[in-house]
Amino acid sequence: MKVLITGAGGFIGGYLVDRLRAAAGFEVEATDRDDLDVGDFDLVSAVIGESRPDAVCHLAALCGAAPSRANPLEYYRVNTQGTVNVLDACRKAGVPSFLLASSLTVFGSGNDAKREDSAHAPRHPYAVSKSAAEGIARSYSAEFGLRCAIVRPTLVVGPGCKEPHAIGDFVRRAIRGETIEIQGSGDHRRDFVHPSDVADAIAACLVRLERSDRGTCESFNISEGTAISMKSLAESIVSRAGAGGIAFAASTNQTFSLFADIDRARVELKFEPRYSLDRIVAEMIRENQETRPDAYAPHDDCRHDDQRSVLVA
Repeated sequence: MKVLITGAGGFIGGYLVDRLRAAAGFEVEATDRDDLDVGDFDLVSAVIGESRPDAVCHLAALCGAAPSRANPLEYYRVNTQGTVNVLDACRKAGVPSFLLASSLTVFGSGNDAKREDSAHAPRHPYAVSKSAAEGIARSYSAEFGLRCAIVRPTLVVGPGCKEPHAIGDFVRRAIRGETIEIQGSGDHRRDFVHPSDVADAIAACLVRLERSDRGTCESFNISEGTAISMKSLAESIVSRAGAGGIAFAASTNQTFSLFADIDRARVELKFEPRYSLDRIVAEMIRENQETRPDAYAPHDDCRHDDQRSVLVA
């Protein structure tokens, strides 16, 4: 199967390229922001038309809630219009299969595990852009017979991650001997997933797509499978790091629960995460301990806005 990947230079993209190239039966064509701006339809159409892959794996996107509020127009251009561009290029070139990397954030928040058929309730432009992209993918599948899969990872955490996330922030503060500040009571729960497990799930989806009927469109939530409270996560990291403390602050717009039900992926994809939450945390502690603590500015939120462009969500 020849697979063209957009956003291959992003965080998940790098793991996916390695995963597919190591597996039998995949020929990988990797593209990234330097050679393919998904907002440019003529360029997208030319690249996909020349490649003629069996499947396009669309990972290219701008990511992050806060920067999407600062620049919603660019998020809709890249994430939503970019998805339209890739889908229509697939239609024109006769590409039979399309996979969209979406996000669990399309569901908003809630104290119940989100299933694939849970209602969308996006909280910020990034999530809206992904929710819209999902609807467009379903439309192209229904109208033009495209075989489609939508993968919704939760918070993806592992070595090399540049996006802000609770595990990274908590680990860095603990290692520096600082206080981890928890917003609200700390009872709100989130889940996480390692990029290697996301790559495994995508690989399984690609195989399933090849065997699916025309016009099929399925979605799969991807997570490590454990929802943990922020208080329990902080306590675990402080204990493992042997340093740091915990304090509580007022609630903010980030004080909410969001986590996935992955039963469908387990049944249909035979997906079983290889990286437990404990293993993910241990990797992040090890990575940060190998980096000089003063390499991070105090209270660095690891936002790295200067590195954002067409990245993987």
